[in-house]
Parts: sequence; C-alpha cells; structure tokens
Amino acid sequence: MNERVALNLNLATKPRRNRRLYAALARALGVLLAVLAALSVFVVLKYGGESARLRAEIAGKQRLQGEVQREEKRLMADIDKVERLSRTRVDLVNGIIMKKTFLWTALFSELEKALPGSSYITSLSPGFTADGAITIQMRVTSRSLDDLLALIDNLVAQGFKHIKPSGEFRNEDGRLITEISLTYERSL
Repeated sequence: MNERVALNLNLATKPRRNRRLYAALARALGVLLAVLAALSVFVVLKYGGESARLRAEIAGKQRLQGEVQREEKRLMADIDKVERLSRTRVDLVNGIIMKKTFLWTALFSELEKALPGSSYITSLSPGFTADGAITIQMRVTSRSLDDLLALIDNLVAQGFKHIKPSGEFRNEDGRLITEISLTYERSL
C-alpha cells in the first residue's frame, strides 16, 4: 500500500495558469445577470398587473362613454320631438306677442311723414312675416307721377324696403291711383 504517486512538477510542459481573476469576473457577471433577471421579473409583475388594471379601467370608461353618447342621442331625439310638437304653439304665441307689441302709431307716423301733401292712402293691408317685419299692400292716390315718385323717395328715406309700385290707373278726376307693396322692419 505504499504506492507512491508520482507528481508531475514539470511546469515548463504544463504551466499553471492564474484563472482567479476570470473566475471572479464570471461570478460577478453571473450575479449581475441574476439581479437583472430578478429586477426584470419584478418590473414585469408589478407593471404588468398595473397595465392590466389600467386597460380594464380604460375599457370601463369607454363603455361608460358609449352609454353616455347613446343617452345624449336619445335625449336630443326627445328634445327634437318635443320641439317639433310644440313649434306651432310657440309660433302662435310668438305671433300674438309680436302683434300685441307692434306700435301701429309708429308705422302710421312714418307713412304720414312720407306722404306728399297732395297724396293720400285709400286702402292699407298689413301682414306680419316670420322674421318680424310687416308687409304692406296699400293703394295711394296722387295728383301726378311726380307726387308718386316723391312718395317712393320719401319711403326709401324713412327706411321702408322692397318698395314695388304696380297697377297704376287714373280715376275719373284724373288722379293717379297706384298699388304699392313694401316692407316695414320695426325696431324692437
């Protein structure tokens, strides 16, 4: 049992290499990789859960937004329906209010200012328009064409619009009778 083992101490044929530095670097790199892997797993777990929660919250908000939009459309349809149903009543009431608040004396005063001294109105037919103006059909008796032109110029100066003379004829006294249509826009 006394065998002897021969030691090979010839360092020239098998030099001994110092690998401690490389081993330490490999271990440090392994530890760094393990730490980075653990950190990656931590980030994925932490923010992955939060991301899923946020996606679920966004989906809930989108559902709620869709419900609100549907409700808004329904309410707008209801408003339009009620508006259509009450439009005639509202227009009727507005027309009554407009007719009640109209100052007829102001209209007649404006017409009187526009009439030349030798002309007079023989008939007057007013009518209200939807925008609050008054259309007037009137028959004017004038002494001559110059008086009629003076009346039209005075009506324009008083602010009457859309003045259209029509249907001129002379009566048995020789006076000029003219049908005139015009628009009077009152100031509120």
